[in-house]
Amino acid sequence: MMSIRIQLRGRLGQGPGWAVLVALLLALVSPGIQAQYPNKPVRLVAPFGPGSASDTFLRILSEPLSRALGQPVVVDNRPGALTALATEYVAKSAADGYTVLAATNSIVANPAGVLRSTNYDPFRDFTPITKLAATSYVLVVSATQPWQSLRELIDHARANPGKLNYASGNLGGHMYMELFKRATGLEMTHVRYKSTPQGLQDLLGGQVHLMFTDLVTAAGQAKAGKVRVLVATSPRRTTLFPDVPTFAEAGVRGVTDMPAWWALYGPAGLPKDIVDRLSREFYAVLQRPDIRDRLLAFGIEATGSTPDELAAFTREQSQNYVRLIKEFSIQPE
Repeated sequence: MMSIRIQLRGRLGQGPGWAVLVALLLALVSPGIQAQYPNKPVRLVAPFGPGSASDTFLRILSEPLSRALGQPVVVDNRPGALTALATEYVAKSAADGYTVLAATNSIVANPAGVLRSTNYDPFRDFTPITKLAATSYVLVVSATQPWQSLRELIDHARANPGKLNYASGNLGGHMYMELFKRATGLEMTHVRYKSTPQGLQDLLGGQVHLMFTDLVTAAGQAKAGKVRVLVATSPRRTTLFPDVPTFAEAGVRGVTDMPAWWALYGPAGLPKDIVDRLSREFYAVLQRPDIRDRLLAFGIEATGSTPDELAAFTREQSQNYVRLIKEFSIQPE
């Protein structure tokens, strides 16, 4: 820690020169204090486990961020309770910039009615830092299943109401299935998992029949020939799956595009100089062409924003999820 020793002669505070001296000293000291952050590793808390889209995304960012901040940026996976474990953990952490949350849509959806109760408030307990990225979803089935198209799957489900099980490992997967069921009138049984990789494992094992998953997770399994991708949720075909139709192309109306997103939050009361430093460094990394290309290869689109823009986005998303949860009559967990 930088120390400054000042010896003043005469009476303190005498004359206008004192005010000028104080102002000069503050100008000198403030940059030195700010330069002390960070002086130890920064934990980037992920609400999902290893192998998830969140984990993949954050590990791509961690190395360049470590270089930019001059300290290791460590991905800390804390899955469970529909992301509430990670979210509550960060809400209760010290507001010193060394524990921050790479939150997903769930930060606003859980208190909007997905969970029966949460031990955090998305507005009172967090400091918005920056938006990070977004991705879309696809509907997948195991490659061992007989359905070669979305139409074949719909026809089978209609002929066998209630006999198909679908997995969800995150909020986006659940919401898209609710939209899909409403648009098609299908009856299927929901099986919830702590994370997408767990649900996908049971899909491959035959315990569940279908699920919506993010592009990151789907890409690897599809390339390995383990899953069949039937439809994309985005308005246009994705570059990862150019042969896969959108819902509109497949003849299903009413499934609106609702991308998954990540954003960075710190605990409430995070000092402005730390917020600005983190926002600036994350934004710079997300704008690098090499990083953007690596993310796009997984179907992730880098974004970035100011803290104020994220605050406004958080309010908007909270209102959207209150409406969606009411529309779908989702019962809280």
